[in-house]
Amino acid sequence: MVDREKFGERHSCFACGCKFYDMHRSPPLCPKCGADVSKPPKIIEEVKDLPPADIEEEEEEIPEELDEKSIEVDTEEDLGAGEEEADD
Repeated sequence: MVDREKFGERHSCFACGCKFYDMHRSPPLCPKCGADVSKPPKIIEEVKDLPPADIEEEEEEIPEELDEKSIEVDTEEDLGAGEEEADD
């Protein structure tokens, strides 16, 4: 068995997730990213007891339905589908 006490304490980096022994160094620094792992990062606690925020909802304007009279439709004659081009 390996005497793990000579390597110091085992740590896990908060920034990159690397696992390493501190080799009895103070402060323990991550060998990959150099982050100080002696102080854990601040954890933001979820606030559950707050009432929901009052958000004013704006009503969307829905366009009126179009009348059949106001809709213009192009016919084949308007598009020129009935005409054939001559190849020379």
